[in-house]
Amino acid sequence: MGGKLWHRVPDETGKPRLKEADITALEIDRPTVIYISGFLTTNKQYGYISGGIKRTQELLSNADLDEQPDVYAWSHTSLANLFNLAAYDTFPNSYSSKAGYTLAEHIIMPQVAEGLSRNKNGKLEGTPRDPEDAAQRLRNITLFGYSAGTVVAQETFNASLKMMKGIGYDEKNARKILKEVAHLALGNVSRTSKETDRFTTVTMVASNDRLNRFKNFAWGTLGTMRRMMTTGYLKEKHTKKLSVRPLSSSYAFLSAAVRPDLFETVTGPDGQKEKKKFTPLYPESLGRRSYHEIPYLITTDPESSEFANIALHVLANAVRRTETPNPLKLIKADVQNPIIAGDANAYNDRIENAMRPTPNCLLQRAEM
Repeated sequence: MGGKLWHRVPDETGKPRLKEADITALEIDRPTVIYISGFLTTNKQYGYISGGIKRTQELLSNADLDEQPDVYAWSHTSLANLFNLAAYDTFPNSYSSKAGYTLAEHIIMPQVAEGLSRNKNGKLEGTPRDPEDAAQRLRNITLFGYSAGTVVAQETFNASLKMMKGIGYDEKNARKILKEVAHLALGNVSRTSKETDRFTTVTMVASNDRLNRFKNFAWGTLGTMRRMMTTGYLKEKHTKKLSVRPLSSSYAFLSAAVRPDLFETVTGPDGQKEKKKFTPLYPESLGRRSYHEIPYLITTDPESSEFANIALHVLANAVRRTETPNPLKLIKADVQNPIIAGDANAYNDRIENAMRPTPNCLLQRAEM
C-alpha cells in the first residue's frame, strides 16, 4: 500500500468530512494546493491528515481571494519512509521515492503531456503539450511542504524531470516549465543548496530549528560549527531577526528565530483572537524544544513571530498567479490588491529590510 491523497468534502449535513481522493483520476483545472506533511502523517493518522487540510484552508480564508482553491493532503505509507529522507540527502540530484513518482505521474505529468499511458515494460509514454499550454496548466499547482514533506516535494521534481525527459522533453525546457509550479517549503529538511533550479520555491525555516541544524551538521559539520561560532548564533539564537535571501531567480530562503513558547493566536468561535497552546514535537518531559512546529511558521500574528503573514502571502499569491511565479513577488504584498487588512507598505518594508545578498558560492554555481 502506498501513500494516499485526501480532501475534505461535505457530507449529507454539509459538514466537511475527510475522504480519500482517487489520485489516478484527479483532474486539475483550477488553483489547487497539495499539502505534504512530515512522515508522522501516515495513512491511518486521519486527524493529522484532516487537520493539515483544515489548517491550510483556514490560513487561506484570511486572504481576500475571489475563490478559494482546492486543497488536498498527502499521507505517507509508514514511518519506514524516513529511510527515503536519508536516501534523498545522499543523492539529491536524482533520487525519488515511490511517493515522489506517484505525485509526479498523477499531479505534474497530466499538465505537461497528453495521452499518458504505460507501455508493456511499465514505462510512461505520452505526447508533450504545447509549452504555453503546459505552463498555464502548471500555474494551477502549488505544493505546500512541511518538514520531511519538503523532501517529498523535491523527489517529485526529480521524478517529474525524469519522466518529462522520457517522453521527449530536453532537460533545459523541462526545468523551465517546471518552474511554473510554486512550492512553499516550511521547516525545510532537504538539501537547499542543491535545489535552486527546480520548482519556484520559498523556503521558511527557523534559525533555531534543532531538526534543521541536525541535518546541517550531518552534511556540513565543520561549516555549521564555524557559522555558529563566528556569526553570533549562540548569543542570538532566540532573537535573530528575519532574513530573506534570494538564492536564485526561482528560490528564496527565509529564516528567523522563533520564540520558546507553545502558544499560537487563533480565532475563537466568537470571532475574537485568543491564545491557544499547541502540542510540541518533542515531549515536554524531555525539557528540550525542537522549534520545528508549524504554528511558528504560518502565524498571522505579528506579535508571535517574525514570519507573521508571510506563508499566507506566499500561498495566496501563488493561488492567484497568472504568470511564471517569482519567489520575491510571492512573498510581497500587492499594495493595489492586498490580501489582508492592514498596511501593505509596512509589511513590504519589513520584507525589504530583511533582504540579504545571495552567497557568492551560489552565485558562482548559477553562472556555471
